[in-house]
Amino acid sequence: MINAKNTQAREAFVDVADVQVGSRVLDLGWEGDCLECLQKTGARVTFVGEDIRAVQKAEALLVNGVLSAMPAQVITDARVVFYKPAQRSAKGQVFEWIDQGFRALEMGGALYLAGQRNRGIRSYAAYLQAVFGNSKRAGRVGRVEMYSAKKEQDDPCQAPVDNRMTFELRDLPGSPYSIETRAGVFSRDGLDDGTRLLIDSMEVRPTDQVLDWGCGWGALGMVAARISAKGSATLVDSNIRAVSCAKGNLRRNRICNAVVHVGDARVFDRREKFDLIVSNPPFHDGNAAAHPLIEGAFRALRPGGRLMLVVMRPEAYLKHIRRVFGKGRGNIMAQKDGYVVLQAHIGN
Repeated sequence: MINAKNTQAREAFVDVADVQVGSRVLDLGWEGDCLECLQKTGARVTFVGEDIRAVQKAEALLVNGVLSAMPAQVITDARVVFYKPAQRSAKGQVFEWIDQGFRALEMGGALYLAGQRNRGIRSYAAYLQAVFGNSKRAGRVGRVEMYSAKKEQDDPCQAPVDNRMTFELRDLPGSPYSIETRAGVFSRDGLDDGTRLLIDSMEVRPTDQVLDWGCGWGALGMVAARISAKGSATLVDSNIRAVSCAKGNLRRNRICNAVVHVGDARVFDRREKFDLIVSNPPFHDGNAAAHPLIEGAFRALRPGGRLMLVVMRPEAYLKHIRRVFGKGRGNIMAQKDGYVVLQAHIGN
């Protein structure tokens, strides 16, 4: 029943725009996913997403998918823009993409915004009005409300938001670190307690090859790179916004023995081998993130290699670690304020 309602809302979202055959459409996603029902309209659809997994799904559906944190750099002549922010989207990130939607539209084009009342749609609609100057409610299906706004002038009615945040870290190994982050990146306003506990527990040797799995803005990878002065660090994240921040932070701190690239963090390159893999995995993804991480790390570690990750509920993680790595090869290293650092190791 839930899926049927969701499909109904998606179809209604497309119907309110009256998309014509051949229209240029920018799809910013339905909660980060692509709108499959757009394929039925005959429109020329481009899906722009920040997560490589969403883009790959769009491409599998034969939709033109582009990985980018700046949709207006991809399209500047869209007739229609569709956007339903993901449930966990930061408000500043949503505002930024509304700004991007305005820039991506041709004159007379329209942006269609959808969301639930208990997930911020009213504040998003207010920002839509502030930018376009003519927002109106376009419909409702169940809990999903829809709003539209038309581009009637070259410049938005207010200046675009600037969601960059900067701060310094002076109490970590290899300090100081100068950091710049953006809305929508995990722990954008400072170092979170879980990552700090993992850094305090990390045992990095000077020649270690380290992988920071799901790097975010790069805290673990930067510290590991500075400790492993004769080794290196590889930082990977599936989100291009996070990767962009991590790349900038490596340059800002003149860390030369580290690289960052975007990739599905659930998939390990079998050709690469590491001495240490560290991660603060996304708790909300549950086993969908944890199991591939543990299994992939086992294959990607050299003999004597270690996996270290910070979690909040260690039991299920430990159970799977011992199932994959073997009995006695997984243990709790540290715990504080509800966070637990787990370690697993490969035998020599």
